[in-house]
Amino acid sequence: MGTTSTIGWNAAVPPNGLANRPAGGAGTADSNDNPLGLATPVGDIELETTPEHRNLVAGDPRCADWTRAWDDPGVVALRARLAEANGIPGLEVVEPGDVERATTLFNRDGFVAVADALAPDQLDALRRAADEVVAMLVEADPDGAVGGGAGGLPHRYSFGGTSASRHLFHRPEWCQLIDLPTTTPILTSIFGSPDYVVYGSGGDLALPGAIEYQGLHSDNVWTELHDPVGGVTMRDLPVPVIHVNFPLVDLTAENGPIRQIPGTHRSRAPIPALADEPEWMRLSTVCPLPAGSAIIRDARCWHGGTPNLSREVRAMPNVEFMAPWFRSEALHRSMSHERWLTLSPRAQRLSRYIVAAPGEPVIGEGFHHPRRVERERFCEEQLAAMEADEAERYRRRNLA
Repeated sequence: MGTTSTIGWNAAVPPNGLANRPAGGAGTADSNDNPLGLATPVGDIELETTPEHRNLVAGDPRCADWTRAWDDPGVVALRARLAEANGIPGLEVVEPGDVERATTLFNRDGFVAVADALAPDQLDALRRAADEVVAMLVEADPDGAVGGGAGGLPHRYSFGGTSASRHLFHRPEWCQLIDLPTTTPILTSIFGSPDYVVYGSGGDLALPGAIEYQGLHSDNVWTELHDPVGGVTMRDLPVPVIHVNFPLVDLTAENGPIRQIPGTHRSRAPIPALADEPEWMRLSTVCPLPAGSAIIRDARCWHGGTPNLSREVRAMPNVEFMAPWFRSEALHRSMSHERWLTLSPRAQRLSRYIVAAPGEPVIGEGFHHPRRVERERFCEEQLAAMEADEAERYRRRNLA
């Protein structure tokens, strides 16, 4: 990813974000289940993380005594173990044209990897755009201590979570992902209809020296169904939300490939805390996988980040969709009308619930910062410049 190869490995940053959370907080949760999703309260520990992941307050106990250094003995030993055993055995990567097989694997496992999802020019454009965002984050957080994303770990960020608008629909490089000839037929097949909608754009990145495992979790952009008799949960329904990630570098055993636990998208079992996971779950990663592929994921499927022990930034932009029958508080007007006009007719249709009215601003777009207080400050300054009635209407409609 361009100049970002020199970023990371800041040995002064302690493991598990202990600069931002009290020592001893790691490994205290019984499980990583999070049925409250977007309604999860902030709690006693203030983490820089996305709302649906505020329950992930535990760090990685295995690296608690390590130094965030390339040659730390613990890092060296883990790198060797990953080279030996990391990756889902027999991982099947399908071609974009094999829609039926992709659908079968998705329904079975809760995810599917698709090769050659991006054309070379699309991949290059997305890499350049991601580099620009990474540069903004590094300028604001030079040592990577703030971090963020799922669980607030250092050296990790969420592209969407660090955006003051919560999405990246202001970037044409992210908008191109909404309607791709390689992924749209697969999504249509999985959803069983062309009438699904796009609601989000973001993804995540792990800097070199992200030594921690991220706890397994689901991306619950909802609250659990209210069923007093317990007959139906979100796990019992067809897929409500799909996230599609696009790795910008080849995913290898050591550069932080995403891990997916096959078949867990329909499981009612509690998600284990990181300290209780068996090793095979930590090694259940989607690698090797070439840059420009797509990982199409049921958001309910258990997944998590893994250590980036390489010397390159591992970035995976994404785009996020809701099923035709599903809506949640995650859906709001986050794309300007001007940007919407540049999209293909199909992408415009998919974006119908997130496009702002002509002339309506998208508060926060274009500003990235790892700290929530700075993102909120930027948005408040924009709102203060609006007419009072207009600002109040915007708050009621868009700012949860």
